[in-house]
Amino acid sequence: MTQDRQSIPAPGTTGATMHAPSQARRAVINVGWSTINTGSAVLIAAMVFVITSRLLGPEAFGSVALAISVIALISCATPAAFGEAIIQRLHIGDEHLDTVFWMCIAAGVILYVPLFLAAGPIARISGQPLLATLLPFIGLKLLIDMVAVVPQALVIRAMQFKYIAARTALGNSVGGLVCVVMALNGYGVWALAAAPVITSLVSMIVLLKAARWRPGMTLRLSAFRDLRRFGLFQSGTNALHFLRMDLLVLGFMTGPATLGLYFLGRRLLELLTGLTAGALQPVSTVFFASIQQDRARHVTAFRHILHSTTLATFPLFAGLYLLAASGVPLVFGTHWQAAMPAIEAFAIIGFLSGLHSPTLSLAMGLGRADLWLYFDLTRQIMAVAVIAVFIRTGLETVMTGLVILNAAVLPWCFFIARKLTGISLRQYGEVLLVPLTATLAMSASILAVPWLWPMLGDGARLGAQMALAVLVYTCVAFALSGRQIAELRRLFARERRLDV
Repeated sequence: MTQDRQSIPAPGTTGATMHAPSQARRAVINVGWSTINTGSAVLIAAMVFVITSRLLGPEAFGSVALAISVIALISCATPAAFGEAIIQRLHIGDEHLDTVFWMCIAAGVILYVPLFLAAGPIARISGQPLLATLLPFIGLKLLIDMVAVVPQALVIRAMQFKYIAARTALGNSVGGLVCVVMALNGYGVWALAAAPVITSLVSMIVLLKAARWRPGMTLRLSAFRDLRRFGLFQSGTNALHFLRMDLLVLGFMTGPATLGLYFLGRRLLELLTGLTAGALQPVSTVFFASIQQDRARHVTAFRHILHSTTLATFPLFAGLYLLAASGVPLVFGTHWQAAMPAIEAFAIIGFLSGLHSPTLSLAMGLGRADLWLYFDLTRQIMAVAVIAVFIRTGLETVMTGLVILNAAVLPWCFFIARKLTGISLRQYGEVLLVPLTATLAMSASILAVPWLWPMLGDGARLGAQMALAVLVYTCVAFALSGRQIAELRRLFARERRLDV
């Protein structure tokens, strides 16, 4: 059976209409699937990362990171963000899907050919000979991802996050397994290069099957116009997210060794963000898209999403900051000790990012990708400037500058949320009280373990700190979240009455 090519339901629904409480319940259920999706991705990626980081050094990671950054720069010219325009738009038809699909295929081919031809010159300019072969190989991921744009949009639009979870688990498992086997057999940098290509290939196959959609030839200029505004602004936002200008600047200015140290901290940020905000963001974006015409619900929905996101992000990154000094040598090996400034700085940046993700979902869901683009563009330009100016004084100075920058731009998240929902500063701040209080209690418990049990060895102390941190944070957070839990119970009670 294939997707109906005449009627595509609105985001987050299975038909033309849906009761509001049912929307909320579907969102909560799909947060579970999205958590499984990101959780499996993070678990598999973390296992692969730990194994390969013990087998390979910073230079290997730096070489692959630089190659991926070059490909990310080229991929900014693709129309992949029009897939998100499909998710956001209330009504779509065959012409929208077919137009976006063939746009993506054409862009993939047009961009891959110059990449293949320019790989040698790029390698000579950068002084990294490996790029001559790494770029054409990893560049295959660009073509594969273009095929998956529309199928993925249809699956997310229908809130079928169980298929996204299956895609992620299967793709990362196969890609990770190949990477580890290759690393154990001495393939070095090629083990790291193979993983993203294989992961994308497996993911594409799963999405094509899950979407139950096949492209046609209903190409319309009017369909492009319908999606153009959101798609172009979202393309800019995605470009900033995937561009990795920080990696490019560091790679070309300092070489793969320093880039590898920076990359470890950044990779930990990406893994933990994926486990927390990354699980909530796809669902909350679709949910905001489904209620975009119901302005009365915007503030309440945003407060719930902000509360959920910060509850997940604050403790994880606070724990990373406090435990990195003892945990990194045990987990990744002592040869990564020099990465500590990057890891600790990215832990602080990750803590602050808990306030970014809900605002991003809000802007995307309500069709205001332009607001987030302006914010993110400013932040990225300033980040590149900080790296370029301070890199000669050392990685630690650069990371300090990036932390200050991310803290300085934080108020703009509130300004965007206020513009779109009318939320007050008091309403915004109240949401953060529970996560902050529980995180402070958790941090105190982590710091108390060495004082209470000074005779514990490094591994035992780290295990005790993590166990106590989870216990304390969970108890305090639940004890202080009574009002939010009661609101959710009332929401589901109303839905059951409506369903009856």
